[in-house]
Amino acid sequence: MATSLKKKNRPVLLSNLVGCASPVNYVCTVAHEEAIISASDDRTLRVWAKRTAAQYWPTICHTYQSAVSALAYDGETRRLFVGLGSGSIHEYVLSEDINRMEPKRTYNAHTGRVTALKVNIENNWLLSASRDKSFEWYCTSTGRQRGNFKTQSWCTAVELDTSSKYAFVADYSGVITVLKLDANNFQEVTTLRGHQSSVRALCWDQERRLLFSGGFDGIIVIWDIGSRQGTAFELTGHHGCIKSLAYSTKVQKLFSVAEDGKLGTWDIDTERQETAEWGEGGQCEKCGMPFFWNFKVMWEKKIVGRRQHHCRKCGRVVCSKCSESQSTFPPMGFEVPVRMCSDCHTSITTEQRTPLAEFIEFRPVVNALYLDEEKKLLVTADTENKIGVWDAKPLFLTS
Repeated sequence: MATSLKKKNRPVLLSNLVGCASPVNYVCTVAHEEAIISASDDRTLRVWAKRTAAQYWPTICHTYQSAVSALAYDGETRRLFVGLGSGSIHEYVLSEDINRMEPKRTYNAHTGRVTALKVNIENNWLLSASRDKSFEWYCTSTGRQRGNFKTQSWCTAVELDTSSKYAFVADYSGVITVLKLDANNFQEVTTLRGHQSSVRALCWDQERRLLFSGGFDGIIVIWDIGSRQGTAFELTGHHGCIKSLAYSTKVQKLFSVAEDGKLGTWDIDTERQETAEWGEGGQCEKCGMPFFWNFKVMWEKKIVGRRQHHCRKCGRVVCSKCSESQSTFPPMGFEVPVRMCSDCHTSITTEQRTPLAEFIEFRPVVNALYLDEEKKLLVTADTENKIGVWDAKPLFLTS
């Protein structure tokens, strides 16, 4: 089984921020300040400043006509972009005393709920995704639209590779579309398909050029974009929909939260194996027994078939009798026991079963996760509408 985080590696709760009447969709810290920004379905954008040893109080509480569904904040320029349930995006500059927001412009971007925002000041780009099945990007200097891309279903998340100018657009069908952006146009590069249902979260490692995606299927996929070889690794350890992801480039760890009420910490700085491709066939590749749906062979051999399965390690199609064993196999991302054929099960060594991920109970269930590597703070928003500020230094410790 996946292990639990050691006591010394558990984040420590510093403060709870209470006041939002509906789910909080996004949280982030304010650079160079002890402050938090939150976006909520109760139609409020709040800026919380630390006033005492452990207490944060709202210095700004701005109410809109629809839910505040997405945020993007650039700490160096103090520019704040607010996406709404109505589809519009509002741009502000946050004052140095974090008591005021100066309005700059409004982008009439979408006709549906804004689900994700990404700002890149270097290129003067604002990227946005929406439930209106569109991805758009704008010039933050002029406010003009640079391009628009239509997807087959709701857009759910966006990430950007600033070096190659690749945009990654995830949607509700489980597809991630890779777009090459330039000043006034785009080129559709490829699509990444690794989830059986909707992609709920994306996270990007700019240094190693790795894309992380978390899905409703409870699986996290690591896409090695930098290798240009289509390499992908699956991580399985949660029991429920992945809600949010955060990555630390300093210690090369991925943090995940899911509907199972756990915080997962994944070691990315390790050698991993790709998930095996599943074989096909009407008979067990180990013993030759037909599967119960293979009527032709069952009739010819006058036998009753067995249930069909796949070995998660080698990918062979095998019968239930030849795949009775289960085991973890962390090098392939399996932190929980999965079905394997008898050959693979006996071939795994004790060392190969050593966990590469750790989990802790993190309840109430967390909807949104934000990691500030400089301050070593973890900020969470849970299903009880509370915002938690955590000392994340224990998570940066090596085992």
